[in-house]
Amino acid sequence: MRKLELACGVALSTLVLTGLSNNAFAAATLQCTQLAGIVFDPNIKSITSALSGSGATQFCNVNINWGRSADENIRIVVGLPNNSRDGGTGGIEGRWNGRTQGIGGGGCSGNLGVTSATNAGYVGSGTDGGHAGGDCEPGVNLDGTYNVTFIDDWSRVGIKQEILLSKALANTYYGMRPLYNYWNGCSTGGRQGYLLGQELADELDGILAGAPAIYWTRFQTAQMWGQFAMKDLAGGVIPAAKQNFATARAAAACDSLDGIADGIIDDPRACKYSAVADKGAICTANGGTSADPNCLTTGQAQAMDKIWDGARNADGKKIWYHSDPGSPTTTWNGTNLFALAGTQMHWDEHDRNFDWHTATLFGAGGTKSYAAIAQDGSTNQFLPGISLADETDTVGNFDAFRAKGGKVLSYVGAYDNLIMHRGVIKYYREQGARYTPSIAQRNGNGGPIDFTNVQKFYRLFRIPAAGHCATAGVQFFPALVNWVENGVPPTQFNATIRPGIVRPICPYPQTAIYSGSGSTSDPANFTCGGNLETKEIVCKDILVKYKHEIDGPLDYTNSGFTNGDCQRSDVADSHAQNGK
Repeated sequence: MRKLELACGVALSTLVLTGLSNNAFAAATLQCTQLAGIVFDPNIKSITSALSGSGATQFCNVNINWGRSADENIRIVVGLPNNSRDGGTGGIEGRWNGRTQGIGGGGCSGNLGVTSATNAGYVGSGTDGGHAGGDCEPGVNLDGTYNVTFIDDWSRVGIKQEILLSKALANTYYGMRPLYNYWNGCSTGGRQGYLLGQELADELDGILAGAPAIYWTRFQTAQMWGQFAMKDLAGGVIPAAKQNFATARAAAACDSLDGIADGIIDDPRACKYSAVADKGAICTANGGTSADPNCLTTGQAQAMDKIWDGARNADGKKIWYHSDPGSPTTTWNGTNLFALAGTQMHWDEHDRNFDWHTATLFGAGGTKSYAAIAQDGSTNQFLPGISLADETDTVGNFDAFRAKGGKVLSYVGAYDNLIMHRGVIKYYREQGARYTPSIAQRNGNGGPIDFTNVQKFYRLFRIPAAGHCATAGVQFFPALVNWVENGVPPTQFNATIRPGIVRPICPYPQTAIYSGSGSTSDPANFTCGGNLETKEIVCKDILVKYKHEIDGPLDYTNSGFTNGDCQRSDVADSHAQNGK
């Protein structure tokens, strides 16, 4: 028996080789089936390996069951394009292109699909995060305690082992270390990419994080805000046709804010439309002027305004975001409760039987308020010092990843109806503040944060009118590879915003600016410029201090603005809305 330490970049595990010759690590001396005879880690409970597929895209399919206890069973799948011993050709060794690509999950689901990556020549990897399916409910045990294994394996452990073991397998199967290592994920997969960049910084070179589901506890709880508003103000769920009617009114009112009337609101954060103030949205029977069958009652109009405004506490301070005027609202606010949002209420209250109907927007009649539930969620812990699945989003940083030359490429749709795009922008703003030499020194473009330094390694692209994980036809991953390997940062992409309408999308905080002549459907007539980080936009999004949602102060940390800058205009506006 011979022990060799794997070249993974960290001292994670020891190879135990049985019955292999001393030249086992010469290039491509192992066949796929031999990988099952190697114990890469003492926590591997089982490992199988077999060739999968046929012809030019055949790969070595490795399945691993990893766990540190009887009740921990994390499945990890690694697909390795055939090496030369298994007949692979055309790559740097066999069919392999020399790179790895970890694939992220979605919601509470993992992702075991590696074929797309292996077809492209990458070593592809995925994990189920320790459980099958996407049900988040097991995060809370029936007795009200937290299922620590479930949460920790899904949020952290599974993806870390996925990366480390895939690199170890590549090193062994091809007889050489990977040249470059990448992560590719959207939604939960985007959040996972951020976490890996912060907690496993030495193992990756590039991270593609689409629509990252960061600030998990806060945004998942906020998905319920519209349900609270409709219950308290409209007497129940507003029919989808009526919500869509209100959305269309908002889109029409704000369409020209970007200077182009094309049915697209470039930045919906700038839209100030109010259904209550729009008499054309309210039925004649309720004092409005609309005879449309989908017109709103006064209570429904009030609820729609609350949905667009986002979650607030009884003092009118904003807790989190919701939908934006002009973007779809029915995903979260339908007759059938959005499953992840309802489950989050159970996580917040560590009670699978908690009935959110017993709570109200602001705690009327001594009921539990939305803010109290949000605070319960933000202060819960399942491990010492670690909040539920999202502490990294709050306090983490990319310092080590940045120092080693790593690159992060993110994108988010401005009409994202599963996460809130404002949360992604908030995170980027705060990371920008970390790398701004002097946040107190204004850059003259409408805000004090200078994004120059953060853009050297981390770029965010906002896609107008795009929904969750929609790429508008943009090929982000090849651009990430080009940035990592050739030092060419992406400066803009041409995105199909709507059929027949192609626009540049720009690194935030820039946006596409029309030249004033030529077709507005031709990207050649636009340039990237401007600064969307205006005081009016940022101040409106200042949130109450995290973990003090009930009655805490507004938190201007890393926003670039102070209380004096904003003059607490967001609170004044909300007090007017709440009748205070």
